[in-house]
Amino acid sequence: MDPRGIVRTAVEYGIGRKGARQLRGRVFGRTHLLPDFVIIGAARSGTTHLLGQLNAHPNVLEGPAETHFFDTHRYTYGMGWYRLRFPANRERRDVYGEGLHPVLTGESSPSYLSHPNVPGRVARALPRVKLLVLLRDPALRAASHWAWCLRQCGETRSFREAVEAEIGPAGDGAGLRIPPDKRVNDPLVVRRGIYQPQLERWRTHFPDDQLMVIQSERWFDDPPCVMDDVCDYLEIPRREKLPRVMRNRNKPHEPFDQEVIARLREFYEPHNVELADYLDMELDWNDHIGA
Repeated sequence: MDPRGIVRTAVEYGIGRKGARQLRGRVFGRTHLLPDFVIIGAARSGTTHLLGQLNAHPNVLEGPAETHFFDTHRYTYGMGWYRLRFPANRERRDVYGEGLHPVLTGESSPSYLSHPNVPGRVARALPRVKLLVLLRDPALRAASHWAWCLRQCGETRSFREAVEAEIGPAGDGAGLRIPPDKRVNDPLVVRRGIYQPQLERWRTHFPDDQLMVIQSERWFDDPPCVMDDVCDYLEIPRREKLPRVMRNRNKPHEPFDQEVIARLREFYEPHNVELADYLDMELDWNDHIGA
């Protein structure tokens, strides 16, 4: 084991892993940047690809994907620990020396959008940060999230079973509910697609000019055009051509049950109408393919 590893192990043994992380953050965190932008969601809506394109921009220092600092126990490690996830201050100075300005960094944690405590935490820690949120057709988003959970969350239910756990079987008029047998890692894929209450929480803490809302289908269909808008919002130069970067695609799975998709579309329709009015945005979420 290298000397640094020995010291780290000794410190963790003496004050515990959490205490060691807090101490390291307090000592070294100030030498690292805070994010200038945060992609807050929605999950399964193109956030990985957007962060990849931003990280590839000459005016952006590569930031982390899914730190999950503000929505998990990691929040107790402190802001110093969080800053260590980002580039060092000297890296920004080096890029300034090359004549580039401004130089930004940021992160993406797509569960931030839906977590009720995150908006206030982010506002206190990063009051001037610029937020980006991608909103996808909620029926296809739910399907994609369920498929992702098959390999990542130990999901064993069928798509129909996962949906009916939240809105009941066909003909059930009781509406949305928390499943009585909800597991800790159950992402509640239906609930996450009701976007307006989530956005309202964020807009309680941030002005409109610090929250950019992007329809995911626009991002899927025309990344260069949307990227121009994102660059304008972040006040960095537009790019002539976008590079190829990673996309977070689902592995092959059985085709989605179209009866369940149709039921989800019916369930979400009144929520989507209210959302379109709230955002003053036309939301074309009828027949887009891409789950």
